[in-house]
Amino acid sequence: MKHCILVKFIPEISKKIENSFIEQIRELFDSATEINGIHYVKVYKCCVNRENRADLMIEIDMDRDALEDYDASDAHLIWKREYSRFIDEKTIFDYDDTRPC
Repeated sequence: MKHCILVKFIPEISKKIENSFIEQIRELFDSATEINGIHYVKVYKCCVNRENRADLMIEIDMDRDALEDYDASDAHLIWKREYSRFIDEKTIFDYDDTRPC
């Protein structure tokens, strides 16, 4: 399944997202691939600068059973603790195109 996190940062961050900021997030989520059942993590920066767009999408390809371990992982807990103060809006979307939910 794919676990997608779409993030709109607070205006001060959203206006000018530095590549170093994105790299920090990528490095944090790279460690998630050490969790059994997580296959890859990709971090995307939005390429269109419009008010009604998310700034960032994190896509995690995982076995459905790995979600609980991911939720308890350092990567997830650090993400919530260190980055939540920069987030204005967040949407989580899970899908599995190989079988219905």
